[in-house]
Amino acid sequence: MKIKKPGMRNIKTGLGVMICVLIGYLHIIDNTFFAAAACIVCMQTTVKGSLRVGFNRLKGTLVGGIIGFLFVLIHPGSPFLACIGIITTIYICNIFKINDSITIACVVYCAILLCIGENNPLQYSLFRTWDTSIGVIIGVCVNYFIFRPNYLKSIYKELRIIEKTSIELLKGEIEKGKHEDRSHLKSEITKLEQFYKNFLEELEYSPDMSCDKEINDAIKKCRQIYLHLQILEQMKDKCYLNKENYIKSKCICGGLSNDLEIKDHTSSVYNYHIGAIINNINEIHEVDENSNYEEDDVISIPV
Repeated sequence: MKIKKPGMRNIKTGLGVMICVLIGYLHIIDNTFFAAAACIVCMQTTVKGSLRVGFNRLKGTLVGGIIGFLFVLIHPGSPFLACIGIITTIYICNIFKINDSITIACVVYCAILLCIGENNPLQYSLFRTWDTSIGVIIGVCVNYFIFRPNYLKSIYKELRIIEKTSIELLKGEIEKGKHEDRSHLKSEITKLEQFYKNFLEELEYSPDMSCDKEINDAIKKCRQIYLHLQILEQMKDKCYLNKENYIKSKCICGGLSNDLEIKDHTSSVYNYHIGAIINNINEIHEVDENSNYEEDDVISIPV
C-alpha cells in the first residue's frame, strides 16, 4: 500500500490550530475551542475560499451571538427557547440572504443559550464572537502567508503529463489498432481544470500572477484530444494512416512500428481525427515548452 504524504492544506490547518492554542495560552481569547474550530473551517484550498468561508462564519457568529444573548436573558437552557431561537436564527439568515451562515449561526446560538452556566450573558456572547473572529483571522492569514500554492506552475506540470499521456494513447491507437483506456487522461484533464479554477480564484489576491489566455486555450485542446479519441473508439472498420499523418505521428511518438500499412486517399474520417489529435498535442507542447518552473513549487489538490 502506497502511503501518501500529508497535503499542504493538512499541514496549514495544523499550524493554524497551533497558533490558536498559543494565543489561548496568552489569554487573548477566552475559549480556544471556538477559535480553533473557526480556523479549521476557514482553511480552504484557495485564499478566496478562506475569505468567503471566513466572512460567512463571522456573519453567522454575529447573528447567532445577538439572538443567543437576547434569548438567554429570558431563560438560559430552556428547551422551548432553544426551538424558537433556532427558528428565529434561520429566519433572519434567510431574510439577510446569508444562507451559508445558517449552520454556524445556529451553533453559536446553542452555545450561548445552553452553555452559559453562571457567566454574564453579554460578556459570554461577546467572548464567543471574539473567539470565532480570531480563529477566522488566523485561518485566512495562515492560508495567505504560509506555503502559498503556485497553481500556475502546477498547471504547466499537468499539461506536460497530459501531453505524455495523449502521445501514449495516440501511439497505441495507430500501432495496435485498438482503443486504449482513456480514463487516466480524463482524470488528468479534470485535475488540470481544478488547478485552473483555483488559479483564477487566486488572481484577485496575487498581483504577481497574470492570467494567460494560452492556458485556457490549452485546456480546450486537452478536451478536444479526449473527444477525438472517443470518436475513434466508435470506428469499427479497419482504418489506414495516410502518409502525412504517419510522418507527423512518427515525429511526435519518437518512432512507430515498421509494419504499419500506409494508404492515402482512404479512411478520411479516421485521418481527420488523428490529425486533429496531433495538432492539439503540438499546441499543448508549445505552451509547456514556454513555461519554466521548479518541481518543488508544484502542488497537488488537497483531499
